[in-house]
Amino acid sequence: MGNYTIYRLRPASSISVDEIRNHYLWFARPYTFKDIDDSNIVSFIEKNESIKSSFERIFNDYKEVAKQVSCAGICCFTETLPAKRKWKHFPNKVLNGLCIEYDKYLLEQFFKNTRGIVDCFKKIDYQEEPILFQSYSKPNDIVWKVFDDSILYKSMRAIEKDVRLMDELFLKMFTRLNIKFVNQKEVRIILGGGNIPDKSDNIQGYKVVIPKEAIKKVYFHSKMPKKIIKEIISIPNIITQMI
Repeated sequence: MGNYTIYRLRPASSISVDEIRNHYLWFARPYTFKDIDDSNIVSFIEKNESIKSSFERIFNDYKEVAKQVSCAGICCFTETLPAKRKWKHFPNKVLNGLCIEYDKYLLEQFFKNTRGIVDCFKKIDYQEEPILFQSYSKPNDIVWKVFDDSILYKSMRAIEKDVRLMDELFLKMFTRLNIKFVNQKEVRIILGGGNIPDKSDNIQGYKVVIPKEAIKKVYFHSKMPKKIIKEIISIPNIITQMI
């Protein structure tokens, strides 16, 4: 464990078995999230005067832009193996499910080589009001980064003129959560821009097949259904452990 492993809690279901057997990650569209403020691009635009003013200035229809950006796929992980008693606090209330341990380095190399995503695991920025960006001079700027002894603001005019900064702004919108979730120690891989596999309406997400060897171990909850345990144990080369 440590810096070279990453974890993903999953429910005890046939879908989770399929993810392991066919070694893929599921990237969900943001609209499927139960937390309506999580990655809600329209809310970020409409509830931040500086961002809304900027987007109305540079886009003919910011809602259409938000719709396209929201076609992104997000796969959520946790940096440490959570204590069994805490599983119920994660999304989908994994009361008696499983936890998949991945080789973090192999995943980083895979997404770098196949998708051009460097440093694919993006940390979550936990905020008391995640949907709101603080500003020094509304509607001209937003807080860009907080240091121990200072705050860096970026003007929206500067962000508008720099594609890299605009991409980073959208990334910030995809990686802000309420402070109440801080103990989940979440990181995310985000498929955006040219890496979005399908921009069709009414699909919930995407499967991305990963190397088999990236799956290091599967941890079973002690109350997990025996049927699911048997199915996973039958998968070749899968190491399991009951906790």
